[in-house]
Amino acid sequence: MSITDVNVNSRRIKILLISRRSSRRPGTRFFCRGIDSDGSVANFVETEQIVEHAGEISSFVQVRGSIPLFWSQKPNLRYKPKPALAQANHSDAFTRHFDDLALRYNRVVCIDLVNQSGSEAVLETAFAQNVQSSGLSNVRYEAFDFHHECANMKWHRLDILINRLTEELVDFGYFLQIRGQRQQSQEGVFRTNCIDCLDRTNVVQGMLARINLERVLSVIICFRKSIQLSIMYSLIIKHL
Repeated sequence: MSITDVNVNSRRIKILLISRRSSRRPGTRFFCRGIDSDGSVANFVETEQIVEHAGEISSFVQVRGSIPLFWSQKPNLRYKPKPALAQANHSDAFTRHFDDLALRYNRVVCIDLVNQSGSEAVLETAFAQNVQSSGLSNVRYEAFDFHHECANMKWHRLDILINRLTEELVDFGYFLQIRGQRQQSQEGVFRTNCIDCLDRTNVVQGMLARINLERVLSVIICFRKSIQLSIMYSLIIKHL
């Protein structure tokens, strides 16, 4: 958890980041991967971004978690052990996992950032196939080969992914309370994963959080203040 107080142009803004790690499937890197029979996945974390200004509050929630299939990546002398997909029936545990997400968040977009070639490809293919065969109407799968698309520091290509998520970014929205009255609620969640649910996942979740922050500032501050949104946002980022 982190709390940052920012004073910009005599206006006090508080930004909170709260990450809640699930205790259902604990374990260390490599030793704990994938899903269990109850539908719990390794490295499942819910992160909430809260922005508060003059009593007006917004909240935006994202989640991350290991690929929800039975798979392993047992440590050996290699820097990056090869992941192995289990020869098992994944559908029951897979459905339990997304039923639980739907109960808490309603709609889900799965952003899968693993490589679509090489040793990670088997996981990407199986993930996509299980989403399709599950028939879950409130779950959408979006694959983006992060390492391929952004090779040689081509970070601007992440805009390709963001463009694919535009519809849900609008539809899902975020929680907003103004003058003590709830104006809107978040209607869905982005579930992001790579292999470890760390570096690649951090980049994409950070981009989605930034988009949300810009939208929140435009609503709770800038619509009634003369200061420009771009200036306000750049000043806040310097303090974080």
